[in-house]
Amino acid sequence: MSSNQSHKSIVFGSISIDKIVNRHGSYSDVLGGSAAYALLANKQNTCELVGVVGDDFQDYHFDLLSNHSISTNSLTKLNGNTFCWGGEYQHDFSSRKTLYVDPGVSETYLPDLSENSKNCPFLLLGNTAPHLQTALLNQMDNKPFILLDTFKLYIDIANKELKHLIKRVDLFCINFNEAIALSGQSGSDINEMSKAILDLGPKSLIIKDGKKGSYFFDSNNQFSIKAYPVKEVIDTTGAGDAYIGGLLMGKMNSMSILDSMKIGAVTASFCIEGIGVDGLLKITSDEFDKRLDWMHSNHTS
Repeated sequence: MSSNQSHKSIVFGSISIDKIVNRHGSYSDVLGGSAAYALLANKQNTCELVGVVGDDFQDYHFDLLSNHSISTNSLTKLNGNTFCWGGEYQHDFSSRKTLYVDPGVSETYLPDLSENSKNCPFLLLGNTAPHLQTALLNQMDNKPFILLDTFKLYIDIANKELKHLIKRVDLFCINFNEAIALSGQSGSDINEMSKAILDLGPKSLIIKDGKKGSYFFDSNNQFSIKAYPVKEVIDTTGAGDAYIGGLLMGKMNSMSILDSMKIGAVTASFCIEGIGVDGLLKITSDEFDKRLDWMHSNHTS
C-alpha cells in the first residue's frame, strides 16, 4: 500500500471508554476519545488512526475503528485498562464536571508510526498530552499540514511543552474557554485574545464557541461562521473533536479554510445528536448535503 496513494492523513489522540451522565440518562461503556471522534468524522479509509487501547477494549469498538481506519498498523493494544473518563453535564450542557479519570495504558504509551504513515500530507494532533503529540510529530519524515487541538488541563499542567509545540503547527483549533486560559485574558475581546495566541507562533487559529459558531484568525484574515442549529442536543461530548475531524476532511479535499470550517460545523451538528459517536455513525449523504447547503446560505455569524 503506497503512502502517496492511500495514506492521506494521520489522526492521533486519545481513545477511551467513557461514562456520560446528562439530562437524557446515564450511559456506560461509551466509545470516546479525541482520536475516535475525529476519525469517525471522516469518510471511511481516508485516515490512519494512531492510538492505544487496553485488553479490556471491546471487540465491537475495536472493529469499528479498524474498519474506519486505513489500517491498524499504528493502533497499539497493550495489557491493561483502556483510558477511561466519566463526566456529568449540567441540564443545559453549559458545563460539565469530571466524575473520574483513569489513564490506564495511555500513561506509559508512546506513539509508534508505521512506515506508511510517515509521509502523510496531513497530520491531526487531537487532544492528548503535548509530549505525546510532539513525539508523534517528530517521527514524520515530511512536513505535513499540522492541525492541533488541546485541552485546558494541558494548558494548566504542560504549558511550556504545549507552547513549544504550538510554534510548529499550521492550524491551532481550541474552544473559547481554552483560548481564555491560554491567552491569559478575560475573553471580553476575542480579537485581542486571538492576537495573543497567534503571537505564540501558530500560522492560523480557530476558536470554537459552541452554538455561537467558530472564528478564524491568521496574520491577514479573520471571519466567523455560525453553528448549525439542531433540534435537540443529546450529548456534546466530542463535538469539538468531530469539528476538527470534519475540518480535516475539507482540507484533504482541497477546500478553502472557510468551506472546511463549514464541513466541521456540519459534522459537529451530527455528533451532538447522539450519545458518544452514535450521531456520527448515522450521517447520511443527503442530510449532510442539506446541512451544508444551510451553512453556505447562513455562514456568517
